[in-house]
Amino acid sequence: MKVLFDHQAFTGLPYGGVSRYFFELMRSFAKWPEIEFDLSLRLSNNEYLEQESFSNHLRYRRLSGSRNINRLASLLNRMYSQQRIQAGKFDVFHPTYYHRYFLDAIDTKPLVITFHDAASERYGDLYPELGKGLYDVKKELLRRADCIISVSEYSKQEILRYFPVNPEKIKVIHLGTRLHKQSVGKVPMSRPIPMPYLLYVGKRELYKNFDSFFRAIQPVLQRYPDLHLVCAGGGSFSQQEYNSFYAARLADRVLYRPATDENLLALYQHARAFVFPSMNEGFGLPILEAFGNECPVVASNCSSLPEVGADAALYFDPENDASMAHAIERIVTDDALCADLRQKGTERLRDFSCDKTARQTLDVYQSLV
Repeated sequence: MKVLFDHQAFTGLPYGGVSRYFFELMRSFAKWPEIEFDLSLRLSNNEYLEQESFSNHLRYRRLSGSRNINRLASLLNRMYSQQRIQAGKFDVFHPTYYHRYFLDAIDTKPLVITFHDAASERYGDLYPELGKGLYDVKKELLRRADCIISVSEYSKQEILRYFPVNPEKIKVIHLGTRLHKQSVGKVPMSRPIPMPYLLYVGKRELYKNFDSFFRAIQPVLQRYPDLHLVCAGGGSFSQQEYNSFYAARLADRVLYRPATDENLLALYQHARAFVFPSMNEGFGLPILEAFGNECPVVASNCSSLPEVGADAALYFDPENDASMAHAIERIVTDDALCADLRQKGTERLRDFSCDKTARQTLDVYQSLV
């Protein structure tokens, strides 16, 4: 059986949860004789593909900062994908994001759509930049799909809330991670900064709730002058963020680090805790990354996060500053609690793996052929 993945998630951005998801699927499939796959891609700067490339694409590092160049790359990739789809040399098509360009060409071939979250539907009116106009495209794709993979039970309920979809078409398949201590052997990663710190990972805008989180922890940082906050990924700090840090007299204690795998491994392993204050996550992969590196997790008590973290995380109300501050102060001061969460996180991680995700996804493909 042969599956065709397209270019969408691998165009424009070097990192991202969606491209990582598809990269890990392909990495598992590459080990198994019962499935073949192709990735229709011509131009990409995706960093995951640098580890193990599944296409003969070209990189354009020097020009990657140009929006026009990225648009051109997207157009050329789409034309190439259309050619591969029209050739028809596959049994199942699994696009990597939401675009209808392939619908006329795919004919009756089985179509699988992975639904990650309903952020654009839930927050589209408040934050149009999330892709408010995606609704009609998603609706059409979900109607045409032979199977919809949802990354969590929470996301399944979001699909049913916003779209007219038959629940029997939806298959919940949890994600996994390979970003854990065992991936670098028994030698621990060196400490990235000498001071104790809390770790925040990923984007900080909109419903990610970083501004509220920083406001809530300011009293905690004031009470513990050695404690720092490290933000990994999500882009460098904006001038507005710098102004906020300076106004709180904490500018020298809020640090930024790029979210490379090497950086994340070291940051998770030495953090006092990973804090996830997001208001909405389809799955919340960083929770598993923290579990895999024996890092205590403090997270919002909403969306999919309790589904993923279960009893292995400490939760707070992301809309209540006092609740956030109380949970974070507990993790800063209670060594026994941290040890307990590390142990529970290691145990919880056993329920998730990239190979398990890929095996269940392969079952979906085989059921359609």
